[in-house]
Amino acid sequence: MGKEVERQYEIFPDNPHKTYGLMGLVKGKPPIVEKAPEDTVKTWPHLLIRELIATIVAVAFLLIVSVVFNAPLEEHANPMETPNPAKAPWYFLGLQELVHYSALVGGVIVPGLTVFFLAALPYIDRSAHRKPSKRKLLTVLFTTVVLANLALIIIGTYFRGPGWSLVLPWTAGAGH
Repeated sequence: MGKEVERQYEIFPDNPHKTYGLMGLVKGKPPIVEKAPEDTVKTWPHLLIRELIATIVAVAFLLIVSVVFNAPLEEHANPMETPNPAKAPWYFLGLQELVHYSALVGGVIVPGLTVFFLAALPYIDRSAHRKPSKRKLLTVLFTTVVLANLALIIIGTYFRGPGWSLVLPWTAGAGH
């Protein structure tokens, strides 16, 4: 009877109809529980106070910038009159610039490759390093993509005039 009672209270009794997945089992307290690492601090108040200060500084900076610099709005939209050139918001101007050259490239291939690349990124670079200097290939690739997009945004913002023709930004009628 002793074995039967002991078997009833086992953590994982033998049963051919059940399967168990267990990474590890430690009897008693693990030895690390009683020790506190010397280089750690508690989340409250240390981390949360720093995050609160960073948030206040960021909001104050945005408030000051919004008061100091004027961001004029254009006139109300008129559905009977389309502006020439009709431009997308600045964050889509890179794609609009690509669509100008080829609808397939700018509207299908580049966005599709971007989504595919972002989804595949964890499988491409499985390095445990956190420093960008140790991840040269992806750092160069990411920097190239960002700079190319920035160049297309600048071209679309400042160098496109009526009819989406290339114009110099300092000539009359250029710009957004």
